[in-house]
Amino acid sequence: MEPLPSIIRYLEAGGDLTALVIHGNDKHNFHQRVTDEHLVPLLATLSPGAEKIVKIDLRYNLLNDNGAKSFADFLKLTTSLTTLNLLGNDIGPAGAKEIAAALKDIKSLEYLNINGNHIGTDGCIAITELIFYNTQLKYFNLGNNDIKYDGIIALANVIGYNSTVQILNMENPSLPSSPGGQEWTPHIGKMLANNIGLQKISLRKYKLRCDGTYTIMKQLMENKKLQVLDLGANEISVEGCMAIANFLKQEDCVLEGLLLPNNKAGDLGAKATAQALAVNKSLRYLDFTYNNVNDDGLARIAESLAINSALQILKLFGHNYFGQEAMGLFFKLQTKKPKYFLDFTVYIVDDHYDMGYVDNGPNKTWTLYDD
Repeated sequence: MEPLPSIIRYLEAGGDLTALVIHGNDKHNFHQRVTDEHLVPLLATLSPGAEKIVKIDLRYNLLNDNGAKSFADFLKLTTSLTTLNLLGNDIGPAGAKEIAAALKDIKSLEYLNINGNHIGTDGCIAITELIFYNTQLKYFNLGNNDIKYDGIIALANVIGYNSTVQILNMENPSLPSSPGGQEWTPHIGKMLANNIGLQKISLRKYKLRCDGTYTIMKQLMENKKLQVLDLGANEISVEGCMAIANFLKQEDCVLEGLLLPNNKAGDLGAKATAQALAVNKSLRYLDFTYNNVNDDGLARIAESLAINSALQILKLFGHNYFGQEAMGLFFKLQTKKPKYFLDFTVYIVDDHYDMGYVDNGPNKTWTLYDD
């Protein structure tokens, strides 16, 4: 078997090998991603100095359960490991169990990203048990892993009484299309009410709809630590937006980042959000893109910005219809040189307003982006 150029480049870099970093999505590695077959001899080469390795980042490669045992045996040697990133591989339940067992004795681990694999419910439960053994873990990403009801409940129950994890991504589980998500939202709500350590959480694609959103926001009233909440793609419409607005209207609200993209707010949901923005003093970042809002709802949001003094970044692009009223109001705000950034700009063409998209890139402070 010929060694991969990506592995050769890594080894030729030489120096103090404290990090194993090979990104499968790198332009040089895209067609030469690391497989289990390639990984085994590499780990054998690195084993003598494994205790010095603090970071392993093998995102977007082709690792699966076949090499999990060898990888787990290597992990047991990395006694100083702080970061493990296996984003976008093909690891299943068996591989997750092997990795979880190996990490139980790695007390230094602070960052664990296994997003975009196929660990399922059994793998989720095994990985989640790490929290009982590790008091340093701050970043925990299990999103997009085919996790079903029992796995979500187990994760919610453990996180509810944990105080060390600060960033949690548990988005896009494999849940049935039950109206409102009644079965799992009480557990998530209780988790948010009890937890005292979480600063950021992603609950995208939980099929919360309005009933589930109401449950989450009611329990969240008791949480004064959470800074960023991602509820994107949850089919949230008017009543759900009203529940969120009531939460934002609290005098002691501390939430700084709210992500609501790809929902169903409509004009009435936008108006409820605007009313909350008019009085909220904590929110710095709001993503309200793709919410089926028309000119009337967008105009009300623009009016609220004339009052709001806290918001710094507002994402609104991707709605049904930006009419002259809304664009005119946003144009006036632009000319006043506001302290916030929009994802669009308004300009005058032939005596009427027009607009264009502005790509400000991902924001790491008030979202869950970490790379």
